Parts: sequence; structure tokens; C-alpha cells
Amino acid sequence: MTLSRRVPALLRRARALLGLPPGPADRLAPAELRHAARVVEALHQGLVGGRELARAGTYDEPAHLGAYLLWWWPQTYAKVQAMLALARSAGALRALPGRPRILDVAAGPAPGALALLDALGGTALALDASTAALFEARALSEDLVRTQEADLQHGLPRLEGVFDVAVVANALSELPGASRVPLIEALPVAPAGAVLLVEPALRETGRALLEVRDGLLRRGGWMAAAPCLTQRPCPALAHPRDWCTAQHAWEPPPHLAQLAAELGLRADEELAYAPLVLTRGVAPPPRDVWRVVGVPQPEKGKKRLFVCSDQGRMPVGRLDRDEAPGNADFDRLGRGDLVLLGGVVSKGDGLRIGPQSQVRRVDRLDGSPGWSAGGDVPDQR
Repeated sequence: MTLSRRVPALLRRARALLGLPPGPADRLAPAELRHAARVVEALHQGLVGGRELARAGTYDEPAHLGAYLLWWWPQTYAKVQAMLALARSAGALRALPGRPRILDVAAGPAPGALALLDALGGTALALDASTAALFEARALSEDLVRTQEADLQHGLPRLEGVFDVAVVANALSELPGASRVPLIEALPVAPAGAVLLVEPALRETGRALLEVRDGLLRRGGWMAAAPCLTQRPCPALAHPRDWCTAQHAWEPPPHLAQLAAELGLRADEELAYAPLVLTRGVAPPPRDVWRVVGVPQPEKGKKRLFVCSDQGRMPVGRLDRDEAPGNADFDRLGRGDLVLLGGVVSKGDGLRIGPQSQVRRVDRLDGSPGWSAGGDVPDQR
């Protein structure tokens, strides 16, 4: 099932929560758009502005829960599926069983669980402190998602067996800082499984996720599979204004595009979030493969990107006069892409691509030491 097929149920449940009459299956009627936009704006301000609504009890309020279904649920679903593709491009999850067990932690109405079920099949368990949110998870999944109430402020509840994929979406930053690393360490994930972490693309939340990453790597047991290409401390944390985000275009549902136009927001144009994939083990990538982590504004006479690998986080640039067939892929690169850089020169302002340099956009890492490049592949930015 795809996101578009989930939308009619989302709209039905949101209308019920907001006290709106039945309407079109895939979009909002003109008469309900203003009211829907008003509740979405209130939730947006509380989650992105002052973040006073970034707490477990928010979705016990029907208006907030209805707004979440309209606005954040489709975005989180799409982000989690993008995270799954990111994990696969890094060589993770190659040994999934035919019916994987999925765990959605701090699930709310379970967009993460349903995104993974729709992509992988299997079974899913959603944990959350909100009875109302878990009710919506069951309603939206027609009881395909099992649910369990759990106050994660006190850690994980007792769970049976191990899970192949765990997802924690937009939840770590709502927990006390000292409880974040222990929560991930306690996740009962199979040796060949993975944890997908998604956080809002804000400096505060993005840097908090990188701090969790570094804390887990220091303590051992987990490795960073993506977007990282290093197991060293994250170089973005060395500078207080840096953090790591993913951005990519997507096809939003019609009702979300309506709300974005009404509110003057850009969520219909691209998704932005802070990503991290953790596994028990990961093969080291080839030395000259980098991840694009920043795309500055164009500069006269040259193009510049920021890239990151085990060698650090640094700018790489190419003067317009040095454009050549061997480095033409440089013009195709965007945030999140993998790239093989050959024959680059270290300069005072970073790496320099010359006319003899080789630049190849990498499709996926196939494990040590191989990789494959080229082709039109789904955009993982």
C-alpha cells in the first residue's frame, strides 16, 4: 500500500476528531480548509516554534491529534520510507526475514509502523503513552498494528522476542537527555537488524541526535550505518552552528498541499529531517566515498559542496573552467548523495576538483570493499 491509499482513512479520522462533516476522500473541501489550517498552525507552532507541545500528552487533545493526522502523519510516513531506502543504500537490512518484526517506539498514531509495514510486510508493535493516539493507530491500520501503552520517560516496557527493524520518529528530543542513549541501547533488535531514528530538522534537535549517535558509539554495541561514513565522533558537533539534515522533494497528498498553501509553509515542496541509521555492524566504505552534507548558495565562477567521510567534514569545490566529462556528476549532486571523488587536491579552503579529477555519484554501498555507481536511482537526499 502507498501513502495515497492511506489518505482517505486519514481524512476520515481527522474529520471525526475535529468535528467536521464527511468530505472528499483525497482533499479538504473549501468550507473546512480554514478550520483545518487553524488547528494545524497551532500544532505546528507548538512543535516547531516554542516546542511547548513536544510532549507525550499533546495527542490526548482531539484537535492536536486531528491536526497531526492531517499534517505530520503523511510527512513522517514519507520520511520513514526514505530512511528505509537510506538504510538499504548503506548495505543494511540485507538479511531481513520474509516477515520482519517491526517496533515503533513513541509511535503516536503509528505513521512509522505503517510506512515500514507497507514497504516490508510483516508484523508491527507500536508503543506510546497516549491511549488516544494508539486508538488511531489501530483504526488507521484496521488493527494490523498491535499497540501497547508505555511511558518511555521510565524506559522500555517488557517486550517479547527481538525485532528486525525499530523506528523512533520525532521522539528522542522529547525525552530527557540522560534517558536517550539508554533507551536505544535497550531496544531488542536482532543482530542483523537496524534502528531508524528521525528527528525534526532543527539545529537543537539535529545536534541532539548527533550527541546520541556519539554516545552510543562510545559505549559500543551500535554502529552508525547512514548517513555517516565514519565511526569517529561526528565532525558537525565540532562547530556549534552545524548539524546534519536530509532534504528531498516528494509528492505530497492533495490535502497537505492545500494546507501548505493556506499556511504559507513549504512542506509540500520538500521533506527536511535529521536522520540516523544504527546497526550492530557495518562494513567500512571505500576511502574515497563521501556523503554530501551541505549545498551552499552558488558562487561566481565555481560550485562548492560540503562532504563528510572518515576523513572529516570539509568543502569540495570545482572552478567553472575545470568542468570536464570526468567530473560532470558534480553537477548532479545534492544533499545526502554518496559520491566517489578521485584525483582531488587538498587546498587551503578544502578539496579541489580539477579537470583530470573523477567524480561519480554512487548508487549504494554493497559492503566491503565494493560499491556500485550510476543509473537513475531513488533520490535519498
